[in-house]
Amino acid sequence: MPGDINGPFPAPPGAETRTLPPGENTRTLHVRLRGDIDHFSAAPLRAILTAAAAHGRTRLVLDCADVSFCDSALLGALALWRGGGRTAEVRHAPPPVLRLLALERELRAAPRETGLPPGGREGAY
Repeated sequence: MPGDINGPFPAPPGAETRTLPPGENTRTLHVRLRGDIDHFSAAPLRAILTAAAAHGRTRLVLDCADVSFCDSALLGALALWRGGGRTAEVRHAPPPVLRLLALERELRAAPRETGLPPGGREGAY
C-alpha cells in the first residue's frame, strides 16, 4: 500500500502497519529497537539495513526509546548504513545511547597524536 512504512518489506503476522506521517516518504526506513544492542543482537539490524539499502531506502529513523544497553555494535550498524551516503536520525535516545553517540562525536573531533585518523584506525567499528 503506498505510504505504508513497510514498503517492499511485508509486515510479519501481528505487526503494526501504519501510514507515514506527512513529510516522510517511502525512501525512509523506520526501525524501533528494544533491549540490549550488542554484537549478536545487532546482526538482524545489519541485515535489515543491508536489505533496505538494496531496495532504495536512503533515510533511516531509528527509535531507541526502549534500548537498555548498547555498545559499538550500534555504531557499526549506523556506519554501515551511512556508508552509502544515506542519512540516519536517532530518536528518543535513552542515556546509554546518548553516551555512546556523544563518545563517538568526541572521538571523531579529538586530535590524535598517534597519527591515526579521528575515531581510531581506518574502518574501525
